Amino acid sequence: MAGHRSPNCPQISFEEAILKGRKVYEKEQAHEAPKSAVAEDLGYSGLNGRALSMIGALRQYGILEGNSEGLCVTEDAVAYYELDEGVDRTEAMERMIFRPPFFDALRQTFPGILPSEATLKHHLIKEGFLPRAAEDVVRVYRANVALVAEAPKRANTDVESESNPPTHLMHASPLPQIMASRPDAGILSLSYLLSPDTKADVQIKGPVGPDELEMLRAQLELTIRAISSKKKEA
Repeated sequence: MAGHRSPNCPQISFEEAILKGRKVYEKEQAHEAPKSAVAEDLGYSGLNGRALSMIGALRQYGILEGNSEGLCVTEDAVAYYELDEGVDRTEAMERMIFRPPFFDALRQTFPGILPSEATLKHHLIKEGFLPRAAEDVVRVYRANVALVAEAPKRANTDVESESNPPTHLMHASPLPQIMASRPDAGILSLSYLLSPDTKADVQIKGPVGPDELEMLRAQLELTIRAISSKKKEA
């Protein structure tokens, strides 16, 4: 077995670990407690091997922190337990999920959507893991990434994003931009950005209400059909 690596990361999913950590939080809140008391909070009779293994996993995730003298629930874990579902809770969860260095390294290696289980397992075996250990890591990591993917995310409000809007917004402006309006003359001018290279200017003369706008929409639909028919014939 010499030369093979053991997973230096939690052997349980974050979902299971955070539920275990809640037991400690319910008993101790954010106060420091002896390691033996934490083991009892987790449902163990003492500091046996299973208790130490679970405590180790919770520390790797950043759910618990401390030293041999005492442990306490972390700020991120408290945020997860106390906050309503939303982006702040998601960000606390994400920090904990990727706190184990090996999980963070996997995120850097496989950003975005994960490849197949077989590909992940092959990568871990190349890194020196035994097949069974690789399977366990893949199972835990994929479950954790699924939690992150399903959680609410913070909208990107950077200045750069505002100056470079998403493509789908560039190609169709959902609301008209009123370029010129002369109610006194009964003229309403509208402008629509249809694509980076195409803009539609609409000028309506006379009283405008729901009936007139419905008629305009009907005329546009007839135009679309006509253009589509010509393209098919061509």
